[in-house]
Amino acid sequence: MGTTPPSWTSREARWQAKQAARVQRDQWKAQMRAQKDYYKTYWRGWHRPSFVGPLILLSFGIIALLMETGKLDAVEFWGWYARWWPLLLIVMGGLLLAEHFLDWNRPWGGRRSMGGIVWLVILMVCLGWVSREGHLMGPFSWGFGGDDNGDNFWNWMGAEHDNDVQIDQALTAAKPSVTINDPQGDITITASTDNQMHLRAHEMVHRDSDSEAQKIFTQLKPRVDASGGGAVITVPEKQGARVDLTLELPAAAFATVTAGHGDVTADGLNGGVQVTANHGEVKLEDIGGDAQGHIDHGDFSAHNVQGRVLVDGHGDDVTLSEIQGPVTINGDFFGDIHLEQIGADIHYHSSQTSLDIARLAGALTLDKSDLSLSQAAGPVRVIARSKDIDLTQIAGDAHIEDSNGDVNVVAANPLGNVQITDHTGNVIVTMPENANFSVTGSTSGDEAVRTDFPLKMSTDGGRQTLEGSVGHGGVQLQLETDHGNLELRKGENATVSMTPPKPPTPPAAAKHFKAPAGAKSEEE
Repeated sequence: MGTTPPSWTSREARWQAKQAARVQRDQWKAQMRAQKDYYKTYWRGWHRPSFVGPLILLSFGIIALLMETGKLDAVEFWGWYARWWPLLLIVMGGLLLAEHFLDWNRPWGGRRSMGGIVWLVILMVCLGWVSREGHLMGPFSWGFGGDDNGDNFWNWMGAEHDNDVQIDQALTAAKPSVTINDPQGDITITASTDNQMHLRAHEMVHRDSDSEAQKIFTQLKPRVDASGGGAVITVPEKQGARVDLTLELPAAAFATVTAGHGDVTADGLNGGVQVTANHGEVKLEDIGGDAQGHIDHGDFSAHNVQGRVLVDGHGDDVTLSEIQGPVTINGDFFGDIHLEQIGADIHYHSSQTSLDIARLAGALTLDKSDLSLSQAAGPVRVIARSKDIDLTQIAGDAHIEDSNGDVNVVAANPLGNVQITDHTGNVIVTMPENANFSVTGSTSGDEAVRTDFPLKMSTDGGRQTLEGSVGHGGVQLQLETDHGNLELRKGENATVSMTPPKPPTPPAAAKHFKAPAGAKSEEE
């Protein structure tokens, strides 16, 4: 008889199965760890770190050490960085490109790892954006409010130090020309009574010590270069510094102002003024000659100007009133355009609207969605997109083109030809009750046509038409809208005066200011 195999209990069988499964699982884990280590070693051997990251970190470390030891001015460095930080990205890209060509003929060298470079680029861009915003807002107006409340970008560079300088300069020319350049600070100009130039400079800097501030004050002192025809005033640019200028010029002077970051105010100059403002408000009043403004950011306003007004660039609000000469506005201004009492022709052009008016006795307001005009003498020409147009008491010819907006025109005597073309929107025209005119108008068949005058209305080819003559004919009305109601109403017999307004009384000359206590004064 054969040997009888040993008998196994069910508990022992289960224990043997668990042991076998544990051994198999441990072997699988060991195999996976070995495979993972192999791929990690292979990846490390194939990807080599780039020397660009350590080189940039080393450079920043050296710069930080120089700033901490006082060998490098922190304000100057961050001012430089705010302007030139994109150049660092160009240098970084050049180094990476050089690495690429170095590895081109060495495939065994592997590839460079770019993970750390990406984060370094993000950090550099963030630092560049922060420093640039502080630079654009002005060193003493960091913050979204832009007000000088002490919470500004340069406060962390040190306490604020102030200094006043006064310079008196005789100008011999009958109509001197004065040029002012101030990169940081407000500029205020008024008329003097003694045909001399009086300049007061209020210097403000942020530094850690008085000795550092005094060095900057010396460098910030305005330079006055006088000549037979006038003078040139130049304020040096220093990061973390601001110079507010207050000037008295002869009333006959012509001022040319270039302001980097700061407001410009001019009052009482009969020779005229030209302002280039990169970031700040411009206010001109009682100007006897021409007024010109090139705006990059900020508002522009002019009141009581005897000559012409020219405004161009990009900005916010534009406000003009009591202008005797022609007005030209070119550019995109994203606030409100408000004009009152313009004695000559008006020309406005932007990417959305073109506007020409012969003379404005009333007011004009233009914003993102509406154009309102009252008491204007034609010819009036308006070409706009997506605006509701409301013209009241318009004398003379009027040509209007609009899309996606309503057009409302109230004509006044003396009447002129009216031509209105609208893509989508209602067209409403009001004529004096005793007017003599002929009209042709049309709109789509599913819209309404209404008139207070005895005119013929008909429907033809899916279009509704309005035509006929009132009185003995005369001026021509051509009204057309693709989709919108068409109305011709009867109104009052208003008349717009064609006589230009009288020029206002010339302003009185300003009084000469006294030198502040402790201020420096010199004759140039």
